[in-house]
Amino acid sequence: MKRLCLLLSLFAALASAPAQNEAQTPDTQTGNFLYKMPTGWNPVEKADTTVIYAPSQPPGTATFIAIAANDLEGDLKNSFNVLWTGFTKSYRVLEGGRISPRQNSKGYEALETTAVAADQSGKRWMVHVVGAQYKNRIETIMFMSDLPNGATFQADYNIFQKFLSSVSFGESLPGAPVPPAANAPAEVTADKPHQIPPGMLEGIYVGYSISSSGKAGLRRLHFNPDGWVVRDVPQEGMIGFDFTAYRNARDTNRSWVGRYRVEGNQINIVWQDYADDREILHLKTESAHPGLNQYVPMCRCTGKKFSGKYNLGLTGAGQYLQFFPDDTFIDHQVLDQMLVPSPYYDHPRIQRGTYSIQSQTIIFTFADGRRGMRTFIAPKAQETSAMFDWIGLGWHTLYEDHYHPEP
Repeated sequence: MKRLCLLLSLFAALASAPAQNEAQTPDTQTGNFLYKMPTGWNPVEKADTTVIYAPSQPPGTATFIAIAANDLEGDLKNSFNVLWTGFTKSYRVLEGGRISPRQNSKGYEALETTAVAADQSGKRWMVHVVGAQYKNRIETIMFMSDLPNGATFQADYNIFQKFLSSVSFGESLPGAPVPPAANAPAEVTADKPHQIPPGMLEGIYVGYSISSSGKAGLRRLHFNPDGWVVRDVPQEGMIGFDFTAYRNARDTNRSWVGRYRVEGNQINIVWQDYADDREILHLKTESAHPGLNQYVPMCRCTGKKFSGKYNLGLTGAGQYLQFFPDDTFIDHQVLDQMLVPSPYYDHPRIQRGTYSIQSQTIIFTFADGRRGMRTFIAPKAQETSAMFDWIGLGWHTLYEDHYHPEP
């Protein structure tokens, strides 16, 4: 899927707080969709859609932003009608639902609708859908919440407004610079693990957690040996990442920053949003397979060469990366949708090149000389093996062709 861009001051009928016009500088790119990631919100890739979940929701509730893009079916009006008709087949509109034009400040033709809708269980949702035309695509964004119109809803909506003020598409974020190939040996030599004090951890650990909507999802935690932990990691790469600067940044949500201590195989975390936000997780240091609240360490993998065919999505979809121990790879329609912007995003290519790993970052060098990188995670328990059961590139998880993950 491709992510979109819209600038809208929406949902006026549902929110009493004034619109927030403060500009937000994009720091995240997914497809050709650039935006400021709401701090503390959890992005999850689901097939051709990115769903960004709000944190700290009351039990049994959910608030999220969903973004996706599709080819136009005729013109924008017909495409939006198809989109909204599909929604109303699963949800019963109780209030609103009138489609009207919306011209955002960046000049894209757009349509929108707001509604109160009930799902098949009768639960009421606040819904706002926007579709904008960009070239031959309809770029869509949906905000949904089943919270009552109270303080928590208003806070989530205000964050959503800031999100909307940051989005744009069709451009490229500068991102972290890919280090010159000539400098790689020196940087690899400097990338060595540190002496870890007792009761501390270092690096990325991965486990499963249950969201407020009741769904299990992969979660990445980044531990520092000074006793601090932050949720998730940059998707563009970890080279030059300043852990302390990130956790101290003014716009880093305190629910994403915590103090931790390890006792035996337990990790005790106190998140900084409030003192009662405590969490106990379990370590599986010798395992390659994370579980519910069970976290496994990721390898630094500096200089690692490995093998295997790693599928993106369903095995039969034909999108995979194949790695070889001579530091070469074959990209079968994957990286044109990760290393963006790419003129081949809609029609990803088959490409070849070489790879190298340092600082939990994989650097791809293509046969035509282009270079790009993504944060690389793989189970530390399999660091000395010829292949991994699974690897992570940014937010994406790819499974080795012969490995079948448990449901």
